[in-house]
Amino acid sequence: MDPSPKTLHTARKRPDWPRAFRAIQAMRREPERTDQVFELNVALDGGDSERRFQEFRAVSGGMLLLREAPNLLDSLADFDVLRSLPPGSLGRTYLQLMESNGYSADGVRRAAAEIKEYATLHPGAERTWYAQREICVHDLLHTVTGYGQDAAGESALLAFCDGLYCQTFRLRVVRFGMTASVLSSPPTSLPRTLAFCIQARRRGARARIPSAYRWEEKLAAPLESVQRELRIENLRDAHPQGVLQGDTARWDVVPVI
Repeated sequence: MDPSPKTLHTARKRPDWPRAFRAIQAMRREPERTDQVFELNVALDGGDSERRFQEFRAVSGGMLLLREAPNLLDSLADFDVLRSLPPGSLGRTYLQLMESNGYSADGVRRAAAEIKEYATLHPGAERTWYAQREICVHDLLHTVTGYGQDAAGESALLAFCDGLYCQTFRLRVVRFGMTASVLSSPPTSLPRTLAFCIQARRRGARARIPSAYRWEEKLAAPLESVQRELRIENLRDAHPQGVLQGDTARWDVVPVI
């Protein structure tokens, strides 16, 4: 049986701000250190993971999805099946994104496993399943928003998620990560980064993505239909001046094709 919310409440800790700043510094030195994202999660959680899980249980379809527990990672890891999906579908577009960057579906999950304390935020089978599903959803959000997996794209996605999650409650790690990533952008790009992330946050606030959304059932659907269903504004309309791309030294505005 999974731990009760009452038991978990006694185990919560306050945010560890020094640890969070160390994680941010490590990511600035080595942007490829995905494990530091989960280090940041551990440092700043302060009970957010449990609150997010309880919100999921309470939404329409949440408990049913939890009982069925479909394995989203398995669906995303089968690149042969994804490759057979129609061009322009959600799953095929996801595959193109992952292959273009040399990523695997379980890469983020393996990075999470490197931070042993991360698992303690999600004790029991139900919470572990939910946490792994949320990790998978991260790259699907890259797919449906069109934000890249470079540093600029990650900043934009954090801003988008901050706008999305503020419809219920703010996740501390998302807000802190968004702020830190903007401030860590190349100095010459800071004004553009700030404007870009404000646009991304507004786009997220207008979107409607249920926490119990059945992503695995939408992989064969046209990406545009999924975007319409989730009320995700067209990338060109959200960012008429173009999108930011880049990693450490320079971020450039690239027109939306």
